[in-house]
Amino acid sequence: MNTTSQTRNAEHGTRNSRRAWLATALFAFILPHSTFILSAFPPALPHTIYGMARDEYGNPLANNATITLTTTSGVSIACKVGPGLEPGVNYRLVIPMDAAVRSDFYKPVALQATVPFRLRVTINSATFLPLEMSGDASLLGQPGKQTRMDLTLGEDSNSNGLPDAWERAMIAARGWKVNLTDLNPNTSMGANGATLLQEYVAGTYGFEDGTGLNLAIARVQAGIPVLEFFAVRGRSYTIVGSTNLKTWTALPFRPLLPDADSEPINTYLSPDVRLLQVVVPAPASGAVPLFYKLQIQ
Repeated sequence: MNTTSQTRNAEHGTRNSRRAWLATALFAFILPHSTFILSAFPPALPHTIYGMARDEYGNPLANNATITLTTTSGVSIACKVGPGLEPGVNYRLVIPMDAAVRSDFYKPVALQATVPFRLRVTINSATFLPLEMSGDASLLGQPGKQTRMDLTLGEDSNSNGLPDAWERAMIAARGWKVNLTDLNPNTSMGANGATLLQEYVAGTYGFEDGTGLNLAIARVQAGIPVLEFFAVRGRSYTIVGSTNLKTWTALPFRPLLPDADSEPINTYLSPDVRLLQVVVPAPASGAVPLFYKLQIQ
């Protein structure tokens, strides 16, 4: 009786030992296998939100500002504002696809246009919410894609997309007898034909009509035109040319400044306000442009 019981106990112990060994073997097999599968599926490429952030007077923000994206779940991602990232861009916010914007990480739907989020701007110790975020959100959330969002700070009591402070400065500079409610961003109220929105972007509201937003041929030097325009701090300038007013091509140019590089550039980021003259060298091949335009970003 005892012998039988001992035999059964021994067999039972052997089975338990085998089960324990089997469990250990399975655990040792599953752990590295699971680790391998996890590393085989990396996160999707991040999504990037970028653009131009401007203060209430239309000036591009400089190095003392931070752009922060915050989701309803409390996750925040921030970046510093920096001039000269590229023409017309002073911030670039890279958002990982596993940024806890949604619970299904590593998927293209981790960030999308229907997911609530907020962009705020911090300047020194003060935080502002943009009065306007203009851009195309159709690609928002797609891995490896980019979404442009231009941010405008300030108060907009007449809801026309332009800050009240800038509109009041414009009225005072031009001597207009109008109210804020009379201003429409898509209409021109000056002799140069520029709309209020174009004046806001260009930063030329303080100039006399026809002198701020203007490109002129100052002179021709050995068959090469010398162009002239007012450059405003924080704006990027590009010159395009055409032979037929239909097809326009970006042209390299050289600013006539004492410290300017001898090599032509494609874009000029203005550090101050000045009347700037530039030389547009003749192209190495093809016809010389007969018409020129100035693009401001």
